[in-house]
Amino acid sequence: MELNVMTFNLRVNTSVDGDNAWPYRIRHAAAAIKKTAPLVVGTQEGTNAMLLDLDRELPGYGRLGEGRSGPLSEEDRLRDEGCAIYYRQDRLALVSNGQFWLSETPDVPGSKSWDSSLPRICTWACFEVKASGRRFYAFNTHFDHLGQRAREESSRLVLERIGRCREEDGMPVVLTGDFNAFPDNPAIVALKDRLADAFDVLHEEAGRTFHAYEGGTEGQPIDYLFAAEGAEFTQTIVHRDRWEGMYPSDHYPVEAHVRLL
Repeated sequence: MELNVMTFNLRVNTSVDGDNAWPYRIRHAAAAIKKTAPLVVGTQEGTNAMLLDLDRELPGYGRLGEGRSGPLSEEDRLRDEGCAIYYRQDRLALVSNGQFWLSETPDVPGSKSWDSSLPRICTWACFEVKASGRRFYAFNTHFDHLGQRAREESSRLVLERIGRCREEDGMPVVLTGDFNAFPDNPAIVALKDRLADAFDVLHEEAGRTFHAYEGGTEGQPIDYLFAAEGAEFTQTIVHRDRWEGMYPSDHYPVEAHVRLL
């Protein structure tokens, strides 16, 4: 069976973006998702306040994931970024889910290690396809934008956790995220050595996926979708649409179709 999955960095809400700030993009971000109605969307940079906005625009989707900073006051929690996973509730049933930190103490909320500039996380979920009973895992993450060692160690940790899932039940795994690294970065090379890369089925250059609201294709991607054994990519699309003349984010949403074997 085949399903479609999306990775989408929403761009955090900040006034420095002017007319591109989140309040002016909420409907457009939702429209980018609704256009292809992916079964699973891995998002990055969404604060809890932003995600509450998006929840209202996506009533058919459930949402998973907490902030990256650990326990906070309610006010601070609204500003805390996460790696939320959205999923279509009409097609998928949630079996289990969780979150770990990209650090030497991955089960300690708010922890960070190596040269990471901020706490970084990976959200995961196990889903069952209602129509067939097939199950699969979805992992979603956002690697550090400054620390190269942190990116490489994060790749090792995510691969370890994916391997653990595969050993326990052998189910397919899909990984989405903003990895803040070009394809030749050792952190990406390590992932490609063990996982299938959705860009490998493109019949053209992937081009840049971070575009700073400028659009265009020149450059290289930093947003990826990967799959472990038991799943294979059949199609990948970098969505470069504008909505009412605006980009929905400073990253392009990337969609991939995945066949569960």
